[in-house]
Amino acid sequence: MIFVTIVNSPEGKFEETVRALKRLVVPEGVKIREFLGLFGQPDSIIIFETSDERTAVDFVCHLASYVNCKTQMALPIDEFKWTK
Repeated sequence: MIFVTIVNSPEGKFEETVRALKRLVVPEGVKIREFLGLFGQPDSIIIFETSDERTAVDFVCHLASYVNCKTQMALPIDEFKWTK
């Protein structure tokens, strides 16, 4: 399963957020596909893969303890069957 997390730093905490994200410990069962810093809002995105939703929730809850984030499940475009 693929997930996309949009990360915004708390007001006035951008540098602290970047430092924390650089030290991010990725738990077993989570594979980071892309970790990108962005110019403007949002501050960064993390595209990651897990085998199940529970692992994704645990990872996002860990992230949410120090950054503002929103996570969505993503699907490869070929899996949108109604567009064939």
